[in-house]
Amino acid sequence: MPSFSYLYSIPYITLFLLLYVNIIPLYRTKIVSFYNYSIFLQQFFIVALLVIFFGFRGFVHTDWIVYYSVYDNSPTLFDGSYHIKKFLGRSMESGFLFYMIICKTISSNYFFLQLISFVIDFLILFYFFKRIIPKYIAFGFIFFMLFSGIDLEFNLLRNSKAIMLFLISIKYIEEKKFVKYVVINSLGALFHITSLLYFPLYFILNKKISRKIMLIIFIIGNVIFLLQIEWCRSLLTFISTRIPGRIGYLMEIYLESDLYSKSYGITIGYLERFFTFIFIYCFFEKLCRINKSNLIYINTFFIYCFIFLYFSEIAILLQRVTLLFIFPYWILYPQIYSLIKKKQVFLIILLFYGILKMSVGNNNIIKSYDNVLLQYKTYGERVNIRDKHGEYIIK
Repeated sequence: MPSFSYLYSIPYITLFLLLYVNIIPLYRTKIVSFYNYSIFLQQFFIVALLVIFFGFRGFVHTDWIVYYSVYDNSPTLFDGSYHIKKFLGRSMESGFLFYMIICKTISSNYFFLQLISFVIDFLILFYFFKRIIPKYIAFGFIFFMLFSGIDLEFNLLRNSKAIMLFLISIKYIEEKKFVKYVVINSLGALFHITSLLYFPLYFILNKKISRKIMLIIFIIGNVIFLLQIEWCRSLLTFISTRIPGRIGYLMEIYLESDLYSKSYGITIGYLERFFTFIFIYCFFEKLCRINKSNLIYINTFFIYCFIFLYFSEIAILLQRVTLLFIFPYWILYPQIYSLIKKKQVFLIILLFYGILKMSVGNNNIIKSYDNVLLQYKTYGERVNIRDKHGEYIIK
């Protein structure tokens, strides 16, 4: 089997197209009950489709190797305090380890962990979309899939929980309830330590900053990015030597590794962020008028964009930290769609861009999809594939 083939992308393209069909507005008939029933069927289809695709996936991507091993060695709640304490002492966030223990108590099958993990994330996302974009839930899941949702659910079980908990906490920024905000994101930090970065955002995300200042920061960032001006690695190396514990250690490892320190150049992703910034910048006032909480998502996107522009020399920072701020895509684009006049043009561009992104982003054998409800490759078969092809794919 080749390392790269667009045949591997077919399941992802199919999922995208099935979701895409569901964003086509339903024809509002005079029979209200029939219309409401159609909406129910549409939402039920989305739920079933996503749960089957994500929740019942096989050994897809890469991090399942680590999670499978840890889960296999996880005790249950009935194995006694000694074994539980010993397990919680592993070099992984204690909240996620305890979550594994609870799941292992219910079922020792690793696929149960994957299923429950996605179902939890899905329920939080559905609640989140229904609260913010109730008319565009299907849109929300499409943009979730296009913008890092697949990687989050397939490969980053801990990160995804931290992000989902932050999504829950956003309403406490709106309601100015700092204690509840801290409690929820402290829980997130028990799943992934990067949740600590959310804490100071409570004081920032709901502040309206001058659009001119944002534009200037954006222009300067593009100059730094395009000219590949290195400035932050030395500063972060200096800081890492003065931070005790696991965070400082990880910073040193990542900064010293060539794998994690490669800089990014001009890519489709760069153009994607560039034009998204222009879109959001142009629709800034309209987005804030239709929903005041959009200011939080706009500011979050600006943070996401500026991290890419100013810290491109540290690849691991882009790969891991930016994921914390990816969610504005899921929320803002559906609302931009509601504001633009030429909706057909938007839908056509989305269709072709979605197919392109699903094709290019999932065309390697590591991401070749299978499902436990059908025929799937065993753990040993997947390990052999990763060992044989991993060095050409995993970067």
